[in-house]
Amino acid sequence: MNQQPTRKIVIAHYRPDIVSGAENSIADLIEQIDPRFQVTMLVPAGGNLANFFRKRGFQVWVKHIETPRRLFPGLHTLQSRLLASEFRKREVDAVLCNTFPAASRVSTACRMAGVPFAIYMRDYLVDTPINRLLLQQTEMLFAISRDVIRQHSAMTDPARFRLTYNFIKPDPILDRYEAHLASGRRLVPFDSSHPVIGLVGRITPYKQPDLFIRAIPTVLEQAPEARFVLVGAAQEREKEYEISLHRLADSLGIGNRLEFLGQRNDAVELTSEFTVACLASGREPLGRVILEANLLGVPVIVPDTGGPAEIIENEVTGLHFSSSSPDSSGRLAQQIIRLLKNPELRDCLVDKARDRILHTFASHRHVEIQEELIDQLCSTARQ
Repeated sequence: MNQQPTRKIVIAHYRPDIVSGAENSIADLIEQIDPRFQVTMLVPAGGNLANFFRKRGFQVWVKHIETPRRLFPGLHTLQSRLLASEFRKREVDAVLCNTFPAASRVSTACRMAGVPFAIYMRDYLVDTPINRLLLQQTEMLFAISRDVIRQHSAMTDPARFRLTYNFIKPDPILDRYEAHLASGRRLVPFDSSHPVIGLVGRITPYKQPDLFIRAIPTVLEQAPEARFVLVGAAQEREKEYEISLHRLADSLGIGNRLEFLGQRNDAVELTSEFTVACLASGREPLGRVILEANLLGVPVIVPDTGGPAEIIENEVTGLHFSSSSPDSSGRLAQQIIRLLKNPELRDCLVDKARDRILHTFASHRHVEIQEELIDQLCSTARQ
């Protein structure tokens, strides 16, 4: 049997301060990948992300590259030439951009060094000439759902896309769950006699936490014992939106039934205490929080569009609702009420969801698919 070649891979990241689902997903993948892939995480500065990757046991390379069109436009070109030289010295076989913004930092250097690069498509892009150009410069685009491919197929050659659903490593999540159970602590700020409905995610308009909040009064009409939590925080430029959500809760008279828990490092443990987990986004590429809830045995309600509708089968592994209808908050509320009133339905959904995720997203086949694609990417080295 022929031994496969060693591959030197650099994975580029954009923000040094955020560890989100994208970073957890790539870390889960690389921990399981074949050792012949020698992976280095390229981060633009020291901080939370670099520390996260080092704790996971990865090689970290700190290198800041200005993105184009800054105050000194020639700086990006100069830094890219230096980075291209580093790529050649390190004999890098391919660069993976873990998000689309990361590609803006390294694409020029990749072209200069003749190193093929791919972008993990984890978001929906605005169709602009600049975004089209960057998509068309890649060898491959790793899309985390079919919906992501559909949304961008007009912006570049569809043949560039590869479907690469996120791999999720179940053991660390389940270990945290077991340790939390053993501790006897309760993190949700409500008594255990109250069913808790939660939404986890960055507070930003497209995730529609306002829709979740607007659903609460309708739920309380039929389930007055219910309580609600929002886990997450807004980035600095969207702080006013977060403040508006507090005002909305106060105007609806539900301030004592809803808690804003902010950004947390124990979201897994918090989710394990939910009775129901919701995702309210207008359109979500995938939604790692859904996969985590599936593993933790928490039933989920998700929009009937985007990636969540692909990974959750309505009435089988979770419930859908229309997140874009005029009465979207009412429809979400009715699905929450269904689950609160029907424990048998909750149990059925949970069992099937956990079984499905263990045979799909948590399956090693998801790792093998990406190994094959990275090998293909490396074989397209530019001359």
